[in-house]
Amino acid sequence: MTITIQGSAPRFNQQELDQRQASHRNMYLNTMESREAVRAEFPHLFLLNVIEKSNQGYVLDTKTPIRMDSLNYRAFMFKPDHMQTSDLQAADIKIKDAYIVELQSERERFKEMLKAQLIEADAIKEQKKLDIAKAKRLAEIVAEVEGTFSDLVIPD
Repeated sequence: MTITIQGSAPRFNQQELDQRQASHRNMYLNTMESREAVRAEFPHLFLLNVIEKSNQGYVLDTKTPIRMDSLNYRAFMFKPDHMQTSDLQAADIKIKDAYIVELQSERERFKEMLKAQLIEADAIKEQKKLDIAKAKRLAEIVAEVEGTFSDLVIPD
């Protein structure tokens, strides 16, 4: 089996990184990661918790239902902008680090494949040299054998 490398090792692409980060930002803003649950067992404690979170900059999520079961009150509130920004900046760093690790891994894989390809090519060359040398030596041996014996003479 001949090893052949297709293409080249991927290079750092700022557009790819930006796309991955934008995709994560979109996921973050549209999932519960950008929200926090406010819970309490009693209605007045629940209202106090919502007011406290609101004073801290949290905003009530009007798209998710507020749970008002007995002894189980819950609402989701969006994190304040500074917390979301902090979360997104931390995620951007993680995504960049993961992208760099992925690029380095692919680069190492390509190095290993190139090394294997070069070793295989060298082995094929060596085998070819050995085959040629063997064939040449075999031809010399046949010539020596033929030279040692004269033609068979059979009297009439």
